[in-house]
Amino acid sequence: MKKLKGFTLIEIMISLLLGLIVIGGALSIYISTIRSSTDITNSARLNYDLDSVMQLMVNDIRRAGYWGGAISGADAKTNNFTQAATDIQIRNIAAPTTAVNSGNCILYTYDADSSGTVSADEYYGFRLNGVELEARITGTVATAQSCGVGTQWNNIADENKVNISVLTFSDNNSKCFNSTSSVLYAPAGADKSCPAAAVAGFSAAGNTLVETREITITLTGNIVNDAPVTKSLTANVKVRNNRIFNQ
Repeated sequence: MKKLKGFTLIEIMISLLLGLIVIGGALSIYISTIRSSTDITNSARLNYDLDSVMQLMVNDIRRAGYWGGAISGADAKTNNFTQAATDIQIRNIAAPTTAVNSGNCILYTYDADSSGTVSADEYYGFRLNGVELEARITGTVATAQSCGVGTQWNNIADENKVNISVLTFSDNNSKCFNSTSSVLYAPAGADKSCPAAAVAGFSAAGNTLVETREITITLTGNIVNDAPVTKSLTANVKVRNNRIFNQ
């Protein structure tokens, strides 16, 4: 009868070690693939969410100052949506009633129903409240120039998925033209808006000023519980409706 030989203890241990190495390598590749797939999915979601809210803000802010009463022969200076209380305002939520050139809240109005008058649901805006990007969908004359807390603000980004860390609006690219004297207020390297022109004595009382507005939006966000997955966007919005008023 032929004698059969088995594996020695050393051979079995070596085999087990080699098997563990192979299995460990396979698990490492699998985990790396899953992690990479998750990062790609999170990045795609973040790109989609931030691109969507940025496009929403750009399209809506561009409409600021639209007036249904802008018909032939109408006086643009009587536009109800570019008056002191309804014109574009930039604030910081920490100081909700103080106007600034660059802040995390913007307020504006436009004539959504083309009625020519400002109704409660035509007060719009966006703000950063903590890590939530919120939109104002209604308002009143009393809250027209305030970025303060109120039921008129709704979150437009899923706070369970995306944290918004930076939201900044600035109007440093606005320009002011004195149509009475046909002169453009254009100091080098300074604020060129009509409020700055008025402070600088650019126009006399009663002069007609035309203010073109260009808002710069900066937006940064990251995936909740995955801070390294971050995206930043910048957009410039040329407001289609100029503000025309008497100094």
